[in-house]
Amino acid sequence: MGINLNGLNSGMADTYSALLGGMGGGDDAGGMGSLLSDYAAIKNGSYGKMMKSYYAKMEKQEAEESGKTDSKKAGKVKDNASASAAQSLYKSASALTSLNYDDRSEENVNKITDSVSSFIKDYNSLMKSAAKSENTTVQKQAESLYNSYYSNYKLFSKVGITMNSDRTLSFDEDSMKKALQDTEHGNGATVKTLFGGIGSFADKAVSKASQIYRAAGDGEAVTSSKAKYAGGYSSTSTSGTSSTKDKDKNKTVTDSATASAANSLYKSIENLGATNITNSNKENVYKAFSAFVKDYNELIKNTDKSANSNVVNQASYLKSLISSNKSAFSKMGVTVNSDKTLSVDEEKFKDADMSGVKNLFNGTNSLAEKMTDRVNNIYRYATQGDALNKQTYDNNGGVNIPTMGSMVDAIL
Repeated sequence: MGINLNGLNSGMADTYSALLGGMGGGDDAGGMGSLLSDYAAIKNGSYGKMMKSYYAKMEKQEAEESGKTDSKKAGKVKDNASASAAQSLYKSASALTSLNYDDRSEENVNKITDSVSSFIKDYNSLMKSAAKSENTTVQKQAESLYNSYYSNYKLFSKVGITMNSDRTLSFDEDSMKKALQDTEHGNGATVKTLFGGIGSFADKAVSKASQIYRAAGDGEAVTSSKAKYAGGYSSTSTSGTSSTKDKDKNKTVTDSATASAANSLYKSIENLGATNITNSNKENVYKAFSAFVKDYNELIKNTDKSANSNVVNQASYLKSLISSNKSAFSKMGVTVNSDKTLSVDEEKFKDADMSGVKNLFNGTNSLAEKMTDRVNNIYRYATQGDALNKQTYDNNGGVNIPTMGSMVDAIL
């Protein structure tokens, strides 16, 4: 909670008016004396000092109560338990998004049920470790994932998944199997809505697990070599921008150049956010911001050449995020070009107030957070290929899944 001195001065002026207005009538000499005493305190500045001291005390108390006395330091606390749990959740959630939920054979129903069971186990493990974590970013991302579940708890209850008091989940395998076999009431479609493909809860879990892994560990992507997770999501392209298979064979387009560019941009965004963005540190801020611009432009150039439709659509959404902040960028000497790449004027950037940069690249719901979500998706689709249950994003970042009907709205 920052203290706005201009607002404080304005408040003092309002207080003057209220006090003077209160002197217009009444015979209570004691009350008049009190008003005059208050007015004198305001006039000589002691009242203002008292108020500033009060707000400073309240700010400190709030910080202590919320455990955020040193949020930047807390946000960098290494948390091996949460990193490991996030890594496992990333793997099990990714597996869920690509299963065939239309096959109701006993063998496939058992496969889906086992996969959901593994996912629930990994989800619970992450929630437990995040609850003990001293890393504020881990806490926030776990909270966001929990909120995604909670907002759709009615759908989950239909397929045998219920919430416990400690935010973990309980799973009834028999209820899940019955739901998958239920075509009359649409519960089989509910399972697909919750776990199948892009836009599902499992897909959300993939994204959050990736962010938690980075925050809890060394800033590496959960898909990097250091993560010790090979999975099935590494690129199959070895020679250039992309490799393409026959369209009639479930079209798959992997794009190693774009995946590499996305990974670099993710790191530069996080590096900029971790930089001390103040007017006294402009040289370092500019260095970090220039790296961000370079990596962002490189990613945009690669996505413009990509043959992967999911990559292209996610890049379109990323560009729209940049365009929507064109005015804010302009104030710091940054131009959004016609192709949605960025150009930065060093002199104008260093002359600008760094609070503008901080607003864009620090905090929950900031441009940086929204960008990292999209960049993470671009990385995934560039390495996994074009077809994830044949479900794709539209140009606005929304989900285009005609078969899901109105239940998609409940999830999103």
